[in-house]
Amino acid sequence: MRVRRSVIAASALILSLSLAPRALADPTAEDRAAADVLFREGRALVKQGSHALGCSKLVASQKLDPMAGTLLALADCYELNGETASAWATFNDAEAMARRAGDRPRSKEAGRRASLLEPRLSRLVIEVAPEARVEGLEVRRNAKPLDAAMFGSAIPVDPGEHTIEVVAPGKKAWSTEVVVEPKPGKRTVHVPLLEDAPAPRREARVPAAASAAPAASSWSAQRTVGLVLGGVSLAGIAVGAVFGVETLSKMSEARNQHGCTNDDPPRCGAGGVKLHQDANTTANISNVAFAAGGAALITGLVVFLTAPSSEAAPSTALEVRLGPPAELGTAGLSLRGSF
Repeated sequence: MRVRRSVIAASALILSLSLAPRALADPTAEDRAAADVLFREGRALVKQGSHALGCSKLVASQKLDPMAGTLLALADCYELNGETASAWATFNDAEAMARRAGDRPRSKEAGRRASLLEPRLSRLVIEVAPEARVEGLEVRRNAKPLDAAMFGSAIPVDPGEHTIEVVAPGKKAWSTEVVVEPKPGKRTVHVPLLEDAPAPRREARVPAAASAAPAASSWSAQRTVGLVLGGVSLAGIAVGAVFGVETLSKMSEARNQHGCTNDDPPRCGAGGVKLHQDANTTANISNVAFAAGGAALITGLVVFLTAPSSEAAPSTALEVRLGPPAELGTAGLSLRGSF
């Protein structure tokens, strides 16, 4: 008894699962209403000669509410639009659907129309030689991949222009355009052996010894700048010392020979005043030289100690200029550089 009940329960479960997808796929009342409107509009457009737009309406109607009658109308539209392969396949679909539904009149009519259309089909043959069938080969017709089983078969296609593309790993892609005439017969396309694609370019690797050369050069350049600045600082200090000694000499002469005092301004004769003014000028030059020399010394140390070991050193421009006093009592000294 338990076994029998288990069998009945399992059978009921299998039956419910097999019927569930069909129930979910059944169109709703709204779907059927929309499909009816699209069907009427599509038929009207076909009668007006707008075959392409009429076919699109019928396709939408069939998706919402699949019917053998809609397929018959769609196949007729395809045939009027010159899409003979699509029309033939749709007539066959309509015949099968009507036969399953027990609709003998529509099944018979669809079969008759398919039989009349078959001798008028245009066919396309894509030949791929065995040596051309490399690993990973893919042949596409109008961007759709073809199964290898279709190679060499006369496949019905709609008349018009078709694009054949062939690709494979490590090979150059190949493509061609073929025009299929709207008449019985077949058109053959021969796929050639694909050429090898060029090898990818590889970047040359620089040996470690060679790559170290620019680093050494950049390090040496910056350190050289630091040494130059050190030399400039010594020159500035030397200039400051020379003018400092001259200043002391002039001040001593003004006091000893002309009796000048240390007051500001000093009290002394005309000759002493002139010596005192010259001493002020040399003192200014000495101060500026010492300041510039000190700045160059600090900068040179920073540049020398921070020299990079791998990055390229920036271009360096260095200029040192000592200017004589433009007028009495003034002095100038400039130090300019870029690192």
